[in-house]
Amino acid sequence: MARTLKAQTNQTTSVIVVGSDGTARLRAEADRVAKIKAAGAVPAQCGPEVPSAPARGAVRISNPKELVPGTTDKFQHAGWQKRSVMHRCDVFDMMRAKALNVHARAKAKDVKAVFEDPFNAGQVSMARYYAGLHESLHSGGVCGTSYAEDRVSGGGGGLDAVDLRLAARQEFEALERRVGRGVAMALRKVRPSKRGDGRACKMISDLDVVRMVCLHGLSLSEVLGKYDWSKSSRNLLALRVALRGALDRMQGFRG
Repeated sequence: MARTLKAQTNQTTSVIVVGSDGTARLRAEADRVAKIKAAGAVPAQCGPEVPSAPARGAVRISNPKELVPGTTDKFQHAGWQKRSVMHRCDVFDMMRAKALNVHARAKAKDVKAVFEDPFNAGQVSMARYYAGLHESLHSGGVCGTSYAEDRVSGGGGGLDAVDLRLAARQEFEALERRVGRGVAMALRKVRPSKRGDGRACKMISDLDVVRMVCLHGLSLSEVLGKYDWSKSSRNLLALRVALRGALDRMQGFRG
């Protein structure tokens, strides 16, 4: 059984936890470790087989659905043993969660407040697809000697790793070309007093925003901070509009 001792110093009193094996550590450290373990805990509805992993980070839960056989409008849980599915949260999940919290506060003041997603489903899907291409290209995800079962030695019919990697690279570059050379935050369009509280902020291009958010996982506030812009609601809105437009163009939408 663990014993608790108090160590008196000249300035403060620290609580030390002494375990049965004789080891001791500060209560603050024990609390920190406990919080990390709690953050990595697996929701009960996902099943006990899923390992606890603090490094996994934040997750969201979903319940897969399927049509009830013989019906056209009734759905049932499609998960194995009716278990929920865990998904690692990315920056778009985080931004949506923050928007929901803001909406909840607004709803408390005005019951007619309507929630608007920061980004629609198509924009989020495009961002994740773009990030997936980047990850594959830089982590060796597109590798191997052949992806075709019927490849003939010395002849065509199959696609080797070089072909697949080249195709992925071409698609990735095509998506970035669709973003264009536009500027999300142009200095000449914003008064100095609204840019960065007198700091020498830098211009932010549309491609900068796409890369920072989709590839590096930065929030819009963090992007503004990285380029020394003030994190005002005006600047956040302008950056969000620019990112929405860029993701639409990546999907092939114009105007």
